[in-house]
Amino acid sequence: MRTIQSEWIKLRTILSNKILVLGAFLFPFVIVTLAATFGSVADGPNSLEMAEFVMGMSVVTSMLLGVVTAIGLTSEYTHNTIRPTYAATPARPRVLMSKIVVSTAIALVVAAATVFATWFSGSTIFNSRGGNTSIGDPKIMTVLVSAVILSALVTWFGFGVGLLIRNSPTTVSLLLLWPLLIEGLISVFLGLLNWDGAVKYLPYHAAIAASVGNPDTDELGRPGGQILFALVGVALVSVGVWLDGRRDA
Repeated sequence: MRTIQSEWIKLRTILSNKILVLGAFLFPFVIVTLAATFGSVADGPNSLEMAEFVMGMSVVTSMLLGVVTAIGLTSEYTHNTIRPTYAATPARPRVLMSKIVVSTAIALVVAAATVFATWFSGSTIFNSRGGNTSIGDPKIMTVLVSAVILSALVTWFGFGVGLLIRNSPTTVSLLLLWPLLIEGLISVFLGLLNWDGAVKYLPYHAAIAASVGNPDTDELGRPGGQILFALVGVALVSVGVWLDGRRDA
């Protein structure tokens, strides 16, 4: 518990982390609120479309929270502040597991607050203008919870990449470019080889495709997509922990 408390203090006292968390909350909240305020009510979204819109905007939240995790880890190697931590706690896996526990907890709490605050803000404003959205449908809650789970999965992915690379700019770049560019290029390459069916096994693609209300039958579905992304994250973290024990701090 003392190690976990130490990691919590490290994360919450860094100004850049506070800015990233604030941005992670504000981006979907502001976008969805503005859309509900100025969007057309006549052709407006139903409950499921509203939930999927919130989920889509919260992907940015997940990525920014992943950046918080990546920076919190890699900056310690960059500035050699990890050495006093390892000197105080020689069991390196305990330190790393404490880091990922704290990062995952922060991601889940912030993502949950963001997703549900965004939903209630957007739906309340939209309904006040004559719209008709409700969280009563189980599919709505499933989509919103899936958006929260995605933040934890991205956190594991970012933590694993950070352990392997140990460099903040490279880790953050890879974390952001993987869903925005790299998986797209891989999809194009697989298409050229007539292996379109393999696209569903790309981790980000699988997790996001599983977060919609009605996953496509050609995808891994729910919870298959989340499980695949989780396994990728666990594999990266496991290899990173193993390598960390064999490298100089």
